[in-house]
Amino acid sequence: MEKLKVLVVDDDPIVRDTLFELLTKVAGCDTETAETGKDGLEKIQNEQFNVVFTDLTMPEMNGIDLIKEVKKINPYLPIVVITGYGSIDNAVNAMKEGATDFITKPFTIDNIIEILNRIKTEPKLIREIGGQPDINLNFLNLALYKKYLSISRLQEVCVELDELYDNKKIYEKVVELGKKLLVTKGVGFLLLEKGDIKIRKSDGEVEKIFLTESNLYSEFLEKGQKVGVFKKSITNLRQICEYHEVLFAPLTINGEIFGGLVFANKTDGSGFNEEDFALAMTFAKKVSLRIENNALYEVFYNNLVNTLRSLVMSIEARDSYTKQHSERVTQYALQIAEIMNLSEDEIDVIRFGGYLHDIGKIGVKDTVLLKPGKLTDEEFEEIKQHSVIGDNILKPIKFFPKERDMIRHHHERYDGRGYPDGLAGEEIPITARILAVADTYDAMTSTRPYRKALEHNVAIEELIRCSGKQFDPIVVSAFLETETGKGNKYNDKNFISC
Repeated sequence: MEKLKVLVVDDDPIVRDTLFELLTKVAGCDTETAETGKDGLEKIQNEQFNVVFTDLTMPEMNGIDLIKEVKKINPYLPIVVITGYGSIDNAVNAMKEGATDFITKPFTIDNIIEILNRIKTEPKLIREIGGQPDINLNFLNLALYKKYLSISRLQEVCVELDELYDNKKIYEKVVELGKKLLVTKGVGFLLLEKGDIKIRKSDGEVEKIFLTESNLYSEFLEKGQKVGVFKKSITNLRQICEYHEVLFAPLTINGEIFGGLVFANKTDGSGFNEEDFALAMTFAKKVSLRIENNALYEVFYNNLVNTLRSLVMSIEARDSYTKQHSERVTQYALQIAEIMNLSEDEIDVIRFGGYLHDIGKIGVKDTVLLKPGKLTDEEFEEIKQHSVIGDNILKPIKFFPKERDMIRHHHERYDGRGYPDGLAGEEIPITARILAVADTYDAMTSTRPYRKALEHNVAIEELIRCSGKQFDPIVVSAFLETETGKGNKYNDKNFISC
C-alpha cells in the first residue's frame, strides 16, 4: 500500500497500541497516537493526516465532539470510528456527524486494510469524475447512504437479537435476521452436534447445497477456524440450485466453533465484499454471545429454581397433610389457564410461581402451621403473613416480578375483603385469581389436621357459592370446564394421596 499518515486517538492503551502495531508494521502506515480527544485535535491542527481512527468514549473530549471539530478544520479528512459491536447505535450517530467508516472491536488487519484501501481509492474515483461537482456530491452521498443503511440494519437486527432470551427462539429467528442484514436470497443456520453439522434452520434452497456438496462441511470447519469469514464459489451446483456463491461466518464460544451462519447470493446480484465480511462476522459474534449468555442464564436459572423448590419441599416435609399440595395446585391452575387461553408468558408465571405460592410458610411457626384445632385471631394473622413473606423471599431476585405478584395476591378476594392489600376485581392479577380457585379447591379436597377431605361435588358447590364474592366468576366458570372441575380429579402416579 502507498504509505498513509494515520492518527489513532483512543484512551485505552491496549486498543491504541494494537492499532499502532497493525497500522505501522503490517499496513505500512506512518502512524501517530493520541490518548485524548484534545491531544488528537491538537495534532490534527499542526500536522497533515490522511485518516484518523478515533474511539467515541474518551475523557476531556469525546469522539463525537472530536469529529465536529475536525470537520471545521478539514471537512474532507476521513475519520474511522472504533466501536464495540454492541454499540452500533453510537457508530450511526458518528456517521451522521461526518465519520467516514467504523470498525468493531475486536478488529482484524483485514478490516483495517480494506478501509485504508477504500480511503485511498475514493479520491482517485473523484478525480476520475472531476469537473462535475454535482456528480461528486451525489457519488459521496450515495456511498454514505449505503453505509448508513448497513449500519442501521446491523443495529436493528442486534436490537431484535438482544430481546431473545431463549436459544430455541434464536434458532427460529436468526435466519430471518441474517437475511435482513446482508440482503441475501438465502441464509442457513448450522449447528455442530457430536461431530456432525446439522442444518437446524434453513431458508430457500440453502439446504440442497449442503446435502449435495458434503465437502463444504470440512472446509467450513477448517477455514472458519482460521480466517473467521470466507466465501466459496460453487458454480458446479448451478444445475441443482440458483445459488453459486456462499459466505460462511462461524459461531464460536471460547474459541471453539459450535456452528455457523451461511449467506447465499446477494439479491442485487453482486458478490460478497469486505464490508459483507465485516457485517457477517459482527453478526456471528453477536449471535454467539447471545447463545452463550442464554445458556449461562439457563444454568443459573435452573440452579436458582432448584434451590427454591428445595425450600418448598422442606415446608411440605413439615406438614404431611400438604405433601405435594403445590404441585397439584399448579396443575389445576394450568388447566384453568388453558381453558382461558392465557398467554405463554402468563402460563410460565403459573407454572413456576404456582409451585412456590406457599414458600412464605417457611416463616410460620410449626405450632401455628400444624395446629390441629381452630386458630386464634393472632395465629390467623401470622398465617396471613405467608403471602407477604413469600413475596419478600423472591424480592431480591430480579427475575420473577410477575411470580411475586401472584404469590403476594393469591389470597385476595374478588370483593376486596382478602389479604394482604385488599385488592378487588381485576386489580388482582389474573394469575393470582386463577391460583386462588385452584388453591381453595385443593385445600377443600385434601385432609387437614382439623377436618377430613370434602367430596368433589361439595367443593364445587362451595366454589360456585363464593363465585363473584371470594372468586372471579370467570375463573370459576373456566375451572368447571377443566377435567378436574368435571370430576376427573388430577392424579399422578408420583403423587401420594392426601
